[in-house]
Amino acid sequence: MVKPKPKTGSFVLPGDWLGVIEEFTPNEGTYEEKGEVYAANAGMVLIDKMERRVRVVPVEAPPFPKKGDVALGMIVKTGKALSIVSVARIGGRFLSSPCSGVIHVSQISNEFVVKPTDAFKTGDIVKAKVIDRRGDLIQLSTIGKKFGVVHAFCSKCGTMLIPKNEKSLICHNCGNEEKRKISVDYGKTKI
Repeated sequence: MVKPKPKTGSFVLPGDWLGVIEEFTPNEGTYEEKGEVYAANAGMVLIDKMERRVRVVPVEAPPFPKKGDVALGMIVKTGKALSIVSVARIGGRFLSSPCSGVIHVSQISNEFVVKPTDAFKTGDIVKAKVIDRRGDLIQLSTIGKKFGVVHAFCSKCGTMLIPKNEKSLICHNCGNEEKRKISVDYGKTKI
């Protein structure tokens, strides 16, 4: 039986067969046993055909959001009491796939907010703090000056909005003014 050879970029687990010693010299993340080369750890296969070497680069587990972490995500829906956020980054690390977070109206600001649409619009990019986690759902808060909307687009023409003051943004293209819960990092946060 011929074993399928993994290619560069393939994901392998410890003990997965990579090839034979005549074909590849074992390198980082691999080991040789009885003339065959195996993965020593989970990760991505990198094959250097010129040097005839194979190695397995470990893959880091995605960050597990915990209380106090800073999250960056996009508002995907706002309702009567909640805004749903597609979280793409925890701390400085991007997630391999976005997870869901919610911001309750009581966690938007220290000031009274009637409904989430008074602070966020669908498509806004927000920076928030993780305050709790229940299963796969992350509870977020934008209370505090450094939390809130960091990028927003005009709901009339789609142009990026610029800050007018601490509570509103303006479109330089059409003049539309919109209220948001704005972060002091508005326009400074890399997406």
